[in-house]
Amino acid sequence: MKRIIFLLLVTLSTTTYSFGQSHLDSLSMANRLYSEGKFDKAAQLYESVIKMGHESPELYYNLGNSYFKQQRIASAILNYERAALRNPSDEDILFNLELARSFTVDRIEPIPTFFLVSWISSISSWLSSNAWAYLSICFFTIALAFTGFFMLSNRINRKKLAFTMSVVAVVFTVLTATFSAKQRNLLIKHNYAIVFKSVVPAKSSPDTSGKDLFILHAGTKVKITNTLGQWYEIRLADGNKGWISHTDIVRI
Repeated sequence: MKRIIFLLLVTLSTTTYSFGQSHLDSLSMANRLYSEGKFDKAAQLYESVIKMGHESPELYYNLGNSYFKQQRIASAILNYERAALRNPSDEDILFNLELARSFTVDRIEPIPTFFLVSWISSISSWLSSNAWAYLSICFFTIALAFTGFFMLSNRINRKKLAFTMSVVAVVFTVLTATFSAKQRNLLIKHNYAIVFKSVVPAKSSPDTSGKDLFILHAGTKVKITNTLGQWYEIRLADGNKGWISHTDIVRI
């Protein structure tokens, strides 16, 4: 039995190494094709690496650049958005995303939000879900340390300080855990999407006979608020709502 397990582990490790090597070879080839100006072939290889199960902000960023060079703006925006979800503080990603958006037709003014909501949303986008989770663990560890110090200390002043610091650490633990969950939900739920069709009429109801409410163009970002069959109810940043076919958008 031990021999079978050993052989199985060897087989698994060999398979993992081969899979990883194939991924690295594809990335190397894609980067070389990009540097040679063969952006369409580079994009195909980047896509193949993602289909292998490898995802990273750098990979989506490179894929977005490949599509941008081909003037495939909707595809570029989609992948810049996916890169930004995984590394929201990367200045290069954010710059290229805004640059790609400048080539879109629609100009949508977002509804002003309560300053506190806007402030919290802005802070949560500073870091990725994993980064916020690590910070939450750190603050929780600090809270435990001060709690232990509070219990072991015999002096009133030190107890007060330890209690105060532990409360502060707990508050930061909750905040960072909340930010982590918020960023994680964006990755998991895929509630946002990019319009891919050149011209899309948003309907008043989920069928082709519905009244046209407004027109959207390729590259516009929308939020999916409901689904019915093959139709999505979407909402724009300015509050407008409508129904469009699932074939007209790609989820971020």
